Amino acid sequence: MMIKAVFFDLDGTVADTNGLIYESFRRLFHEKMGLPVPDEEIYGLFGEPLVVSLKRYGAESEEFLSYYRDFNEGQHDIMIREFDGVKEALESLKEKGIKLGIVTSKRERMARRSLERLHLLPYFDVIVTPELTTEHKPNPAPLLKACELMGGISPKETLMVGDSAYDILCGNRAGAASVAVSYSKIKMEKLLAAKPTYVVDDLRELLAIVEGAGTLA
Repeated sequence: MMIKAVFFDLDGTVADTNGLIYESFRRLFHEKMGLPVPDEEIYGLFGEPLVVSLKRYGAESEEFLSYYRDFNEGQHDIMIREFDGVKEALESLKEKGIKLGIVTSKRERMARRSLERLHLLPYFDVIVTPELTTEHKPNPAPLLKACELMGGISPKETLMVGDSAYDILCGNRAGAASVAVSYSKIKMEKLLAAKPTYVVDDLRELLAIVEGAGTLA
């Protein structure tokens, strides 16, 4: 398998927004709606489009969407962090001639804002957000769209890297090799149940996978 492109989920994979997303959900559920949603259940929502998550709780109205987004966007620049090794990983992959892309459930405006805040935007050749597809992760459509925008590259020549089962299933269903990150807030057994091809502790390990020396999950 020769890897020509690596696609990344954004939140929880490249950008450490775990605290921001958790607190946005917690405030909405606990303070706005009075719902005692446990932490584990909140973390289980990570990785899917916000509207889909809120619909599970009957909170897809504009009132609740706005409440979530107002807090999230207001605290975004303060709470966002970069995971260790991200820039080094992206630089090493670029040096190998690997194309890079983002495949995220985050809206385009906020996805670009996250990447700009972390000074990572120049590394990525394509950014696929929910505005570009009618189907979303775990459906393969977002990754297939990313391959299309990358010039028609075959999914079999790509990696899909993420912190949620939605990312892994998206990659698997598209025919890509999938990579789960062990620093996910989602329980590892749930990630492994989605059958990732690889598991990494650090994004710098992706270079070994691209070079054919990665350890299978």
